[in-house]
Amino acid sequence: MKSSSNVDREGINHQKIIHFLEVVFLGRTRKADVYLDRFSDFDVDRLEALTKKRIRAVLLDIDACVAPAYLPVLEENIVKIRELVDRGIRVGVYSNCKNLPRLKYLKSMRVPIYSGSISKPSREGFLEACRQFGFDANTTWMTGDNPNTDGGAVGVLGGMAFVKAIPDDPKGLDALNLSMSQHIAKKIKIFFQNFFRAVGRFMTLVGNGGIIRSRDL
Repeated sequence: MKSSSNVDREGINHQKIIHFLEVVFLGRTRKADVYLDRFSDFDVDRLEALTKKRIRAVLLDIDACVAPAYLPVLEENIVKIRELVDRGIRVGVYSNCKNLPRLKYLKSMRVPIYSGSISKPSREGFLEACRQFGFDANTTWMTGDNPNTDGGAVGVLGGMAFVKAIPDDPKGLDALNLSMSQHIAKKIKIFFQNFFRAVGRFMTLVGNGGIIRSRDL
């Protein structure tokens, strides 16, 4: 099996296009359970009480969910992940970001990182990640910032928690040591990613009074 450091799950494919159209026109992600202001608001006891669903494991996105794009995981989110692990909630990373040294703190907590080749939002990817980590999909929640990718878990896993995207930090691109042309191309790509994510978020939340918010926890 390939190492996740060598697997590129970014880019556009037909499944991502179909899922985006389902989000916009069919309300594919409106049955998500939660929309949080930040990942550190993920309160297992309150979420179980409000949703009547069990949480025994979490599949975790990285960029814009627990870390600014291309930068290390925020300390408050390291603390929350450690809290989850210490109370027996299993945590695994299923993200398009590469298996970089910035994830060293997660590795030190024995948090596994998906090493397969199936990209989100394919339902097979979420299920394969659960199999790889030994998680029960029925009691596993996906936690991520993007309805257009992470939202593929709605109706596939036990629960779905969206998190308000962490703003981009210019230091993130600087850390990649890109050439000028690569830097410009990456900025254009990020612009369109942010735009389509905002569309997906709007279509998920507009008029959706049933979704649980941070203020409800």
